[in-house]
Amino acid sequence: MSLIQIVGLWIRSRILRDPIARWNYQYAVGKWDKLKNEQPRIAATALLLTRHVRPGRVLEIGCGEALLQQQLDPADYLGWVGVDISDVAIQRAQAFANENVRYLLADMETLEPVGKFSAIVFTESIYYAADCARLLQRYSRFLNPGGVFIISICRTKRSDKIWADIHSVTTVLDTVVTRDDTITDGELNTWDCEVLAPRGRAMAD
Repeated sequence: MSLIQIVGLWIRSRILRDPIARWNYQYAVGKWDKLKNEQPRIAATALLLTRHVRPGRVLEIGCGEALLQQQLDPADYLGWVGVDISDVAIQRAQAFANENVRYLLADMETLEPVGKFSAIVFTESIYYAADCARLLQRYSRFLNPGGVFIISICRTKRSDKIWADIHSVTTVLDTVVTRDDTITDGELNTWDCEVLAPRGRAMAD
């Protein structure tokens, strides 16, 4: 990406308050390169996928540069659809696309996926939703019978409230807590990664 393009994104994000331009600018200048260092969290999400999901179709919301898919063996899934709101992230993720893996530019609030999935993964993304519970209820329509949500959230002052909203419409099946050696506000960064079934379907399925 040229310097002129980056400056254009900065103007659109800072002056015009364009949220998509903000994400693209941040990816372009390397702000999100730090995600590549969050290997414990990525590995925990990959572990939960292989532990609870038979090889099937996976939808990843907030895929970024395809870091999660790169942690998995192609035999771990039958198909993969990754979506992100950032053009820059999706352009980079395309390097890992193939006949079974697609990366799409989309907003999770308005996305209407094609088909159904064995797992829908929210990779550090669900806390950007206007209403987490409502979003999960909408996405439950795109899960196969017995399908699950897998959600990772970094612990912050807001995360307990976010999890409470999530748990109001889901049942927890499994949890992994992971940390790395980076520090925010004087504490080690900690992630909660959970496998959840839509409420009311856990027993029926």
